[in-house]
Amino acid sequence: MAVYSRVFTLSERSFCEARRSRRGTDGGFTLLELVAAISILAIVIGAFGASIALGFRTVALARQRQTAADLATARLEHLRSVPYDQIAVSPAPTHQSDPTNPDYFVSADALSYDVDGEGTIEPLIIDEVAGGVLHLEDPVQVGSTIMEIYQYATWVDDIAIAGTQDYKRVTVVVRYKAPSVHGVNRIVRASSFFGVGTVTIGGATTTAPTTTVPSTTTVPETTTTIPAACPGDTAAPSGSFTLNGTASAEAGYTAGANVTINLSFTDPCNPVTARIANEVGDPGTWFVYDSENPTVSWALSAGDGTKAVHIEVSDVAGNSTLTSNAAIILDSTQPTSPDELDRSVSCVGANRTVSLTWDVATDANLRGYRIYRSTDGTTWSVLTTTTAQNISNTHSKTLDSVRYYVVAYDKAGNESAATNLVSLKKNQCI
Repeated sequence: MAVYSRVFTLSERSFCEARRSRRGTDGGFTLLELVAAISILAIVIGAFGASIALGFRTVALARQRQTAADLATARLEHLRSVPYDQIAVSPAPTHQSDPTNPDYFVSADALSYDVDGEGTIEPLIIDEVAGGVLHLEDPVQVGSTIMEIYQYATWVDDIAIAGTQDYKRVTVVVRYKAPSVHGVNRIVRASSFFGVGTVTIGGATTTAPTTTVPSTTTVPETTTTIPAACPGDTAAPSGSFTLNGTASAEAGYTAGANVTINLSFTDPCNPVTARIANEVGDPGTWFVYDSENPTVSWALSAGDGTKAVHIEVSDVAGNSTLTSNAAIILDSTQPTSPDELDRSVSCVGANRTVSLTWDVATDANLRGYRIYRSTDGTTWSVLTTTTAQNISNTHSKTLDSVRYYVVAYDKAGNESAATNLVSLKKNQCI
């Protein structure tokens, strides 16, 4: 019985230990297993998040590139309205050493241009007086994309035609900073050939460095089928727009052909799209109206005079309307100089009074005269403006030096050449 009791005890102990072992195994994960599972899950989530971020960046970059391409094409479309003899760059571009600057492809002597960045060199057409192709517009902002627009006009030699200046090529390069790729500069290049009468006879648009897009694009027609999101919508967008001229111009006038347009449109069936034209019937290029960034840049047709701008707007349901056109007067002509500037002087006590008179200036939109004064011989500031041909100025006669000149200015902000200088020394009273 003693032996049997010892065997029974040992078996019972083994059985209990086995049960405890099984209970430990069935109770859950060990710490090492839990850490490994969390690590694997973190890797999977990280990879998934990175792929989503890359997808968003790719979409954002594609939108920015398309915006730049649309803008380049729109500029080429607009330049078709410029008379053939005015297809020339103004002002003249100069070579830049920065390879990311489009002017890097201008020759060192500023006489030729590499139109595709791959060695196709053509002579530049430059006319700083009557050129209708503005070389640089900076900045131009559409949504969150800030761009610079460079334009070039060059002569093309067609070997099938006698001579070397057979027709013209206009190249538009849009450089933009892509926030989705940490602000790296990217460019879109577009070009078209122009023959007599501004008829486009060929061309291509390329997105640097490899993407190629035809220069003549077909704008999709707005649908007339009411989508499910806008049932029963038959009303076109409502709103208006205003034209803003150059900085120093009065309302309704501009000294330069490049103006800004402030848009204000609403419609429940968003998004609203719009296209701008200088003449009713011009095709224009549709773009999406952004109420957060309602200002766009626009180039008026060349030549001084009253310029009308027309805007057509449409909603998603295809309801469109041509808004009432806005007009602005383009006046790029300086007034004539109001020479000759004369003066008379009188002193009373410590003060000196200078009376200035000048000749009349002429200009179709003459606004008045600006009188400039310097008391140090270097720094000039506007003393006053007037519509008369005379003013008086009283100051201390102990000033070391007092100088005056007068210019005429018009409603567009153009200033004439200056008159002769009138100078007075310290304590001079005659």
